[in-house]
Amino acid sequence: MAARHFSVTQDVDGTFVFKGELTIHDLDYLKDVLEAASERARMLSLSFQEVEFADTATIQFLTAFRRHVGKTREWRIAALSKEMERLLSLCGVKDAFLQ
Repeated sequence: MAARHFSVTQDVDGTFVFKGELTIHDLDYLKDVLEAASERARMLSLSFQEVEFADTATIQFLTAFRRHVGKTREWRIAALSKEMERLLSLCGVKDAFLQ
């Protein structure tokens, strides 16, 4: 099994903190993490402050997951790295992602 390019931890406030590079190669793991988190909490708090890179497949997945989860759970972005903010803006989904 190939090494993951990112890690996720949960801080004392319950925010899931992503660190590293989010790529298509890790989407299955990312999906598992987010689905498990959304099953346990009414409110998903996510930090992408330490994300150095995300590819378009990841941005598409996160946007779709946000839309899906938004029907039954609250979603809050606690922080974005400059790179994540730039990528979301370039893809035209920053406002939808942050709602």
